Amino acid sequence: MKIDKSFWNKKKVLITGHSGFKGIWLSVILKEFGADVYGISKENLNSDLYKFFTNKDIFTEEHFLDLSSTSTEGLKDILGNTKFDVVFHLAAQSLVPEAFTNPLETLKVNIFGTFHVLMACVENDLTKSIVVSTTDKVYRDPSNHNNEDAPLGGHEFYSSSKVSQEMIIDAFKNYSEKIKISTVRSGNVLGPGDGAKGRIVTDIINALNTKTEIELRQPYSIRPWQDILDSLYGYLLVAQSNYINKKSKIYNLNSEINNEVTVKEITEKFISKWGSNSKVIELENKEFYESEELRLDSSKAINELGWNSSVDIDLIIEKICEWELAESIELKEEVIKNQIKNYFNL
Repeated sequence: MKIDKSFWNKKKVLITGHSGFKGIWLSVILKEFGADVYGISKENLNSDLYKFFTNKDIFTEEHFLDLSSTSTEGLKDILGNTKFDVVFHLAAQSLVPEAFTNPLETLKVNIFGTFHVLMACVENDLTKSIVVSTTDKVYRDPSNHNNEDAPLGGHEFYSSSKVSQEMIIDAFKNYSEKIKISTVRSGNVLGPGDGAKGRIVTDIINALNTKTEIELRQPYSIRPWQDILDSLYGYLLVAQSNYINKKSKIYNLNSEINNEVTVKEITEKFISKWGSNSKVIELENKEFYESEELRLDSSKAINELGWNSSVDIDLIIEKICEWELAESIELKEEVIKNQIKNYFNL
C-alpha cells in the first residue's frame, strides 16, 4: 500500500495534540493533501513549531482543553455533529522525566484522556478510523527485538501509563464494533521544531546555541531513532488501511537503518554538523528508570502496509540543523513545507 493523496482530499480529520511536535507536522501534511483538519490540544502545551503555523489557515477548527478532565459530554459539545473520517489521538504526556516528577498527571493524561476521546467517538459515531500513538516502551523486555505479540509491561510511570492506554484500547475494541482502532508503537522520533524540554535534540540544540556543555544522562543508550516524516508516513498508512479494510491492528514502526546509534554518537554528529567545540559531559541517571536499549521489529508494517524508513540519521540531523539555522519565521515555515513536499513528492 502507498499513500493515496486523493484518499485524504476533503476527508475530515481530527488530531488530538495537534499543537504538539507530531501533531503540527501531521496537520501540515494533511493540509497539503487537501484534508479538512480539526485540532484539540491542551492550552499552553504548544510545540516550538506550532507558533510558526498559527493563523496559517491550516485548521478548519481548533479547540484547547484538557482531555483528561473533560467529560465525553464536553467533547460532544465542542465537536458538535461533525462526522470525522479519521481521528489521530496523539495527545499525551510523553516525557519519561516528567512522568517521574508528576506521575499522577501522566496517568490522568494518558489514560483518562484516551478514555474520553474514544468514548466520545463511540457515543457520537464520529469516525470510521482511529489511530492511537503509544510507544516502544510498552514491552516487558524493551531491549528485545519485540514484535507486536510480545508481552507488555511497564517499568516506570510513563511506560505504565502507555501500557494502561493499550488496555483501554483493547476494552473499546470489545465494547463497540462501531469504530476501528489501530495502535502505532513508534521509536524515538526526531525532526525540526520539537523543542520539548528534556528531549535529547532540544538539550543538544540549546547547548549548541548557548555554547555550553552538553549533558547526557544515558550516553550509551541505544534507541530506534526515526525521522518525523518516516514516522508519520506510517501513521497515514495505518489510518488509510484501517479506514479501507475496517480492521483494528497494532503496528511497530522502527527505523532499521538507525537502530544501533547511541545517544553519544548522535550528539557528536550534531556537534560536527554545527561546527561547534561543545564538550560532552556523561552523567549517570540515578533518578528514574530508563532502558539502556529499545528495539522493535517492524516486519508487520513492512509486509502488510509497505512501510519503510528511508531517512538515515545523518540526513535527520541535517534537516534539523537546516530548520534551526533558518533566520526568520518565513524561512523556517518554508523549510518545513519543502521537506514535506520533497518527502511525499508533492
